[in-house]
Amino acid sequence: MRARTGLIVVSMGLALAGCARERAIAKVAITPPRAASLDEVLAAYDRYCTEARTLSASGDLDVRDLRAGKARKLGVRLVAARGGRLYLKGTVAVVTALEVVADGGRFWFQVPSKKTVWMGGAAEAAPTAAETADAPYYALRPADVTSALLPEPLAPETGETVLMEADREAFSLAVARVEGGRGRVRRRVWLDRQTLRPSRLRLYDERGDVRTEATLAGWTGGGPQRVDIARPLEGYEASFSFDRVESNVPVPDRAFAPRTPADYKVVEVGK
Repeated sequence: MRARTGLIVVSMGLALAGCARERAIAKVAITPPRAASLDEVLAAYDRYCTEARTLSASGDLDVRDLRAGKARKLGVRLVAARGGRLYLKGTVAVVTALEVVADGGRFWFQVPSKKTVWMGGAAEAAPTAAETADAPYYALRPADVTSALLPEPLAPETGETVLMEADREAFSLAVARVEGGRGRVRRRVWLDRQTLRPSRLRLYDERGDVRTEATLAGWTGGGPQRVDIARPLEGYEASFSFDRVESNVPVPDRAFAPRTPADYKVVEVGK
C-alpha cells in the first residue's frame, strides 16, 4: 500500500510539472524611449511657450457642470494672444449664444439671450448667473482658456526648484517650493516623450489641490485639435474640438476690445 501510495504521489507530481510548462506568448518590440535631460525638456517646453504667440481656431465647444448635471454644445471660433488676451464666440444654430473678451487685465462675459454682460478681473471666476436653461456657460473661464491654449513658460521663482520624472510616454516637469525637505507643487506639465510637445498642464492651489487641468491632443502643424480643460474641485469642464487651428496668425488689438450693446445690463463680478 505504501509503495502504491508513493507511486500515485510521484505520478501526480509529474502531471503537475507538465501543466506548469512554459507557454509561449507573442513577442513585443520594445524600443528604447527617447532620452533627454531636464534642461533639454525644460528648454523644449519654454520654446513652445515663447514661439506660439497667437492662436486662431474654430470647431465645437462643450461646457459641462457635473454637479448640476448641465451641459451645452456650441459651435465656436476664437482667437487668443499671449498675455491673457482672448476673443471667443459661441453659437447655437448660427445664433450667437455667448461672447467672451479678455484683454489680459479684465474680461467681458456676454450672453445675448439675457442681454447682460458680466465684467471682472482677469483672475476672477466667470459669473454663476451666466446660464440659460441647461447651458452652464459659467463653466467656461477665460483665464483657463488662455492658459491652456497659450501656456506661459515655467519660470521658477526665487526659492523654487524644477523636478523631472518620466515614463515611456511622457516627461513631466514640476515647479515646487521646497523648505526643510518638504514642499508643495505649484505647476506641473507633461510633454510627449517622442515629440516634446505639451500634452498635459496642471495648476495647483495653496493647499496643493489641482485647481485647473488641461490636456492637449491631436497635434497638427497649427497646434492641438483637442483641448480639454477641467476644474476638478468645482466639477466644471470645457472641451474644445477644433477642425481648424492656426498659430502665429496676425491678430489686431481691437479683437480684444469689448463691444457691449447700449441696451445690455452690465454687472461687475465680485460686487
